[in-house]
Amino acid sequence: MRPDLGVPLRESVHELGLAGAAALCAAVLVAIGALAPLERPVADAALALAARRPPTPPASAPGVAVVAIDPQSLRALPEWPWPRRFYADAVTRLDAAGAVAIAFDVDFSTPRDPADDAAFAAAVAASGRVVLASFRQFQDLGGAELEIASLPIPRLARGAAAIGSVMVPVDADGVVRRSPRAIDVAGAPTVSLAEAALDVATAQASRPRVGETFAIDYRRQRPAIPLLSMSDVLDGRFDPRDVAGRVVMVGATAAELQDLWPTPLDPAAPGVLIQAVAFRTLAAERAGEPVLRRAGQGVRLAAIALLALAAGRLSGARGSHGRRVVRLAALATGVVGGSAALLLQTGWWLDPVAPCAVVALQYVLGLEVVRSRIGRQVAEQESSLAAVFRIGEASTGVTSDGGLELGLHLLGEVVGASGVALYRARPDGVLDGRRLAWSPEGGPEAGDLDLAAEVFAGSEPRVFEGRIPGRDAAPGVAVYAPLHAGELPVGVLVVERAGSAALEPVQLRTVATVGAQIALSAGNLRLVEDLRRSFETSVEAIASAIEARDGYTEMHCRRLAIFSTTMAARLGLAEEEIESIRLGALLHDVGKIGIRDEILLKPGSFTPEERRVMESHTEVGERIVQPISGITCTTLGCIRHHHERWDGRGYPDGLAGETIPLGARIVTVVDVWDALSSARPYKPAFPQERVLELLHKGRGTEFDPDVVDLFFRVLDEEGEEMLALVGMEAADPA
Repeated sequence: MRPDLGVPLRESVHELGLAGAAALCAAVLVAIGALAPLERPVADAALALAARRPPTPPASAPGVAVVAIDPQSLRALPEWPWPRRFYADAVTRLDAAGAVAIAFDVDFSTPRDPADDAAFAAAVAASGRVVLASFRQFQDLGGAELEIASLPIPRLARGAAAIGSVMVPVDADGVVRRSPRAIDVAGAPTVSLAEAALDVATAQASRPRVGETFAIDYRRQRPAIPLLSMSDVLDGRFDPRDVAGRVVMVGATAAELQDLWPTPLDPAAPGVLIQAVAFRTLAAERAGEPVLRRAGQGVRLAAIALLALAAGRLSGARGSHGRRVVRLAALATGVVGGSAALLLQTGWWLDPVAPCAVVALQYVLGLEVVRSRIGRQVAEQESSLAAVFRIGEASTGVTSDGGLELGLHLLGEVVGASGVALYRARPDGVLDGRRLAWSPEGGPEAGDLDLAAEVFAGSEPRVFEGRIPGRDAAPGVAVYAPLHAGELPVGVLVVERAGSAALEPVQLRTVATVGAQIALSAGNLRLVEDLRRSFETSVEAIASAIEARDGYTEMHCRRLAIFSTTMAARLGLAEEEIESIRLGALLHDVGKIGIRDEILLKPGSFTPEERRVMESHTEVGERIVQPISGITCTTLGCIRHHHERWDGRGYPDGLAGETIPLGARIVTVVDVWDALSSARPYKPAFPQERVLELLHKGRGTEFDPDVVDLFFRVLDEEGEEMLALVGMEAADPA
């Protein structure tokens, strides 16, 4: 008898078809950037591991040191911005110590005291090794984008050895991973500050390559870059050996100067340190050493195709389902390990996310083959699987306990239970008494907490037949199943059914499947809660940054948030609207982060130009906050319109009456009350009696009259208690 060659041929064609489908899906995901949110943290984690074995710095390239404008220096030299004669002294001392180049990551685009500027310009020219910073920003002017270039003032630029750009792109997740080799600043191609410093140190002139970027090799952040305090440099309290033969980069590291950026290795790295690591990267590249490189699109697509073929062969090979899973898992592990090894040995990074996605897709698509071999069993269990699907829809992807309760309800109906319960566990693995339950109308509540705790401690499910535990007179069966979402403890699922009939194998499998879905849902709920808390913490941090920038408004944003939310609640607004107004109150002045200190902290009156700049903080704040996921129009309205007036003579849009968003009208009244009640650089705090008189005077012209009346009631009835929440005392009306 001749063998049937058609079967293996058909199986081979089927395997190739699955491999092609998996490769195509992965290629599409790569092309549209859908995998980027996963690829970035994976690459960062691999880079953090590789940084534990940093490459040896090239002996032929100059080293780098950082002179930090740190908190110590700001305390020692409290006059900020510093007179430029300080920088002149620093250049002189660093020159004398043997620095081969001195690069400033400091903005010198505005003239200051003529004598100080002249002293600094003379020191720069005398050194012949100073690199100054340039950058550019864009301002939206009614739909048109205006480029604003910031260059050193001419008298400084004329003596500088080079001008370098300090601009670095920020990825979608807010992390700095790359640096441009050169950008156009005011129409002139300008190399990066790091490359300009390297050119000066090596007496070379690199060609500006506008549009090209390079990956900053954060592995080279180690060994530690020598860090000198600016105050120590000015006083001569430093070891010249830390400077001799090195490029010295000068810039801010103090948090209050707001030049901190997330990197793959640090959630808040000073910009000058990022420039120093970029310098080490370029120096190693110029010395012919391997630096961090990312695989191009063509290499990634080739890897996807090869992995798809390999996964197709492994998935289609003979053997049990478990063996196929082990083979595919081993293949994915090899991909991850190979990528890590390449990074460690050569600095070349081939992202494993897309190849691993191919393996996962191959597994998912390969399940169709498995299902075709067990079609009869699937047909017999169709009703049970359909029920599990409905339960999965109810219990997974939920954002509240209500979805879990619905899942318990459906599970009870599917298996004919007399009661279902879920005992919840804390993150430390202890049942805390929280309980979700379902039972038919009038039926007893399911479960026993002590028995659930015993089963949870043992980590193995238990089935009790004959009698339901805790109800000796009740014949039936009970299942106690511990639930975990990965390593996260979730709780214990309890299913009870009265009567003498045991649970069938299909029903037990249904309980196990639903338990896994409920565990995943509960874990997701906990993650959502953690993300919400993280978001609220981030908003509080932004509010703190606003208050720290303008020290005269300490706790200002928090007082606004407390009073504004109380007033919104008094108006009967929905919880979501109240929360949006609270965020708007916290963030209403976030745009002041973009206002220069000499304007923001000016003690006297503004010039017309300075007033226009100051008033722009409402629009700047809206642009800063608008890209944040989850921010509502109500919050944005509070930020943009809290300086509008009821009579239409406010800014930025001149809205009047009820065209001003309600949240902004609330924040406006509380903002003015708090500003008048607080001391500012340009005025003392007004007595409370005078503050209330001014608010009443503005009723119907500057403020919504109904909102003013509501504020007076809230201040009278709850003012002391609300101010106590932020550690403040109510102002004495007298």
